[in-house]
Amino acid sequence: MNDAGENRPSWASEGEIDTFDQFVQRFWNGEISPDEFKRFRLQNGIYGQRQEGEQMLRIKIPWGGLSSAQLELLAELAAKAPKGVGHVTTRQNIQFHFIKLEQTTGLMRSLASIGLTTREACGNTVRTVTVGHCAGVCPQEVFDVTPYAATITRFLLRNPMNQNLPRKFKIAFSGCPDDLGLTPIQDIGARAVLRSTAGKEERGFQLYVGGGLGPTPHLAELLEEFTPADRLLPTVAAIVRVFDRLGNRDDRHKARMKFLLNKLGIEQFRLLVFQERIGLESTMAGQFPSLVSWEEIPPHRTSPVLEGLIIESDDPAYRRWRTTNVLKQKQAGYMMVHVRLELGDVTSVQLRTLAFAAREFGDGTVRSTNQQNFALRWIPSERLPALYRLLHAVGLAVPSAERLADITACPGADTCQLGITSSRGLAAALGALFDDELRDLADEAGIRMKISACPNSCGQHHLANIGFYGGAKKFNGQQVPTYEMLLGARLAPGQAHYGKPVARIPAKNTPGAVEAILRLYQKERQDSESFNGFLDRYGLETVKIVLAPFTDLPPASEAPDHYLDYNAEEAFSVQTGPGECAA
Repeated sequence: MNDAGENRPSWASEGEIDTFDQFVQRFWNGEISPDEFKRFRLQNGIYGQRQEGEQMLRIKIPWGGLSSAQLELLAELAAKAPKGVGHVTTRQNIQFHFIKLEQTTGLMRSLASIGLTTREACGNTVRTVTVGHCAGVCPQEVFDVTPYAATITRFLLRNPMNQNLPRKFKIAFSGCPDDLGLTPIQDIGARAVLRSTAGKEERGFQLYVGGGLGPTPHLAELLEEFTPADRLLPTVAAIVRVFDRLGNRDDRHKARMKFLLNKLGIEQFRLLVFQERIGLESTMAGQFPSLVSWEEIPPHRTSPVLEGLIIESDDPAYRRWRTTNVLKQKQAGYMMVHVRLELGDVTSVQLRTLAFAAREFGDGTVRSTNQQNFALRWIPSERLPALYRLLHAVGLAVPSAERLADITACPGADTCQLGITSSRGLAAALGALFDDELRDLADEAGIRMKISACPNSCGQHHLANIGFYGGAKKFNGQQVPTYEMLLGARLAPGQAHYGKPVARIPAKNTPGAVEAILRLYQKERQDSESFNGFLDRYGLETVKIVLAPFTDLPPASEAPDHYLDYNAEEAFSVQTGPGECAA
């Protein structure tokens, strides 16, 4: 069977939507306090924005899988949304901003009609279980991890053990050596592995625990070298229960599981988890749902796939897109196509076009990615030119997907109460460099830029070869938006480390600093040397010298625009509110 389709089981519950509506009415009637309602609201995926009275609706997309019917419904919602777009997040969810509280119940019912839910997309719960978007079609994968992520999601969704954790909790799966699931940054990271026992091949997972980003990032540590697939559920449940019991509930800044792991040490934590697992396997024997694996199969077609018989276009734009956005699947004759979304935004027309493209050219589904893009799969090679023409007509054939010009950014101060700077504004300014001054570097593979508007790393700046997080500093007596630049992150097994800070740069100087560092790399690299390899050889201290001219500003009278944030006309000042991430 295929991993998803029009008839997949629903994630929604009509009863809980009725309950949510009742809570809204009670809140308006003054029967429950704002703080009581906030916790319930967040548990149901409704997050307060910076703008008073406006809400963000976060739709949970387990393992990033969406059917064409679901895309069409999301297109309807995008058409009615105040900004006219949906936003794909780094956890493969989709968000709509500037939603009124009175609209939320109706939106939840619409989503439920096509099997989607907002439940536990926010709050102190297990968030969306993510999966590397190549799962099932990757030529290098050990096995398809999607079914296991789906089972874990369904087991934990609405599970009492997962409703009031000390802090949010994140799980991700990877099935291939590239680790597109980003397992080192998760509370639980699961990597597919095989072992042979008595001549029989057995599926299992390397389990890592305690990863996380934020102001104090921590790389996940190995819990178990091989967790058999049939012990995955009780192991995950045991980890969640240990965290629920021992996690810090007094200080939200030290409440993530990484702090508990740091306090106990991996040996003691492992002992507690294994003891808990034994108890669960004894007391819940037969109560865990079965893990049923599946294999991707080609979609049914009236005409055969004509492998090798491709009439390619000579259009340079098509050729570039073909080179940067298209990858071979392990299934002969089929391709996976990255659909790059600039700033993670997607319009109603684009969503409808994706739904049509998935049905007409692929298997009727798409995957959202943790790089804020979509992936179309099961595209016959000979149909790539036609698919390109369709995507190009609605602005979805932007090249450089998952490459240097494809910049990740959180929503930032535009909507987030914790945002200090306009991360989206900086991302747009950096993106413009690759349309002009740095066009020759736009398609560089193995270099990624990521931006967060504050130290909390929703834009995953710690993972970037070139990362930024927003802050503020006074220059000549005036407060100015700034970014801390981090360089050289690696996630490769055995070599993983987060990016290292090298300079604090005024926001409007940041594009110049990026151009300087990339031109230095282009000039000084040896043969096919990677960007991180260049940094290792050249040295960060030397790089700091190159960046030094960008760390200061002339008086405001000489460069008034440099004292403003992007897309702002008024003087900059830090205006953050109480974030709801752990309310």
